[in-house]
Amino acid sequence: MRLHRSLHFVPAIFSLIIGAALAGAAEQQSPASAGRGEEATLDHARELMAQRRYAEAQRELEEIVRADEQGRGPQDAKTLGDRLELAIARSKAGDSLKAESEMRALLAIFVRRRGPDQDETLSCRSALARLLDDVGRSHEAVEEYRQILDSRERMLGPEDIAVARVRHALGDALVSSGVPSQALPYFRQAEVVFERELGAEQPETLLNRSNLALAEAQHDDYAAAEKELKEILAIRERLLGANDVSVLMTCYNLARVLGGHKRFDEAFTYATRAAEGLRGAFEPSNHLVVQANQLCAEIQADLDRLKATKEKAAE
Repeated sequence: MRLHRSLHFVPAIFSLIIGAALAGAAEQQSPASAGRGEEATLDHARELMAQRRYAEAQRELEEIVRADEQGRGPQDAKTLGDRLELAIARSKAGDSLKAESEMRALLAIFVRRRGPDQDETLSCRSALARLLDDVGRSHEAVEEYRQILDSRERMLGPEDIAVARVRHALGDALVSSGVPSQALPYFRQAEVVFERELGAEQPETLLNRSNLALAEAQHDDYAAAEKELKEILAIRERLLGANDVSVLMTCYNLARVLGGHKRFDEAFTYATRAAEGLRGAFEPSNHLVVQANQLCAEIQADLDRLKATKEKAAE
């Protein structure tokens, strides 16, 4: 039974796109922004991204970039930053080839203009790494994250929270690459910094712990993974209530871990809770609902096979 990755964490290094890319931009209105203003238009596109309405976000960002290029020029800092956000939207909307081409072109510009260690460069490289990981080219993503980590450690030191976030992303890519044993130290190093800087019960800290637990399970340390996820579940239930999506996804991940350990009855209990809660929160076509329903079916099939084997042995 393949373990599912936890709720996907997009490294907070992405937030640098906004601040750094817009830092030198002029405060002028563009044609696409008439009536709402540039910032409001861009904020709306980001809201669409957060709602997974990627095609709509892409269309809005295309208008923003066209206005940028006409009003500011193609090499303006804001234009380049908005082009990167458009490339991210394209990748999420399914046009990964065009998105990758655009990200690599932007990366070359940022390296040439600002150097390999500046925020814009690292934000672009991080976006490229996430795209590569999302399309199954995790080994390439690992190499990009290693470059980001090297830059961040040299510029900020090993204990900075931005470094911890890159370690988390690198660990995630290593798990995707099939080497969870290599991911474990990165998750553990990140955990120390997240707990110190954010607190033990903050969402980012808990997400890192969850991904650590899944890596432990894939490394066949099911006991450690189960303990970690049950602690996370207790914290999230106390803070967020029984039906929060992060609580339900923790149940989902617990079901995966327990199923991988052949404890199918317990796994089915958690999988059922996850599926029922997610069906109440989302439409039937939502990818989380589909995955939870599929997990229930897989575990039920495992239970049926186990029952048939026992019955045959008893004959």
